[in-house]
Amino acid sequence: MNIFFTDHVREKIRERGIAIAKIDETVHHSEFTRATYNGREERHKKFGKNYLMVVVRQERGALIVITAHWVGKLPKE
Repeated sequence: MNIFFTDHVREKIRERGIAIAKIDETVHHSEFTRATYNGREERHKKFGKNYLMVVVRQERGALIVITAHWVGKLPKE
């Protein structure tokens, strides 16, 4: 499935030092996933001590990245 990034998200991940390859890996091979609101989904994958959380929404057969940032632990289920 194709992944798209808005200009805003590209700027934020650059500021946060997150590689697009890590976002791609998290989206396609997440260790923990949960639905949130408005059709959005959180996907988490561990890299070292922290988890990368990527929020996506599916639209017209593609995934739109809403945001991505590092978190210290997984959310409670």
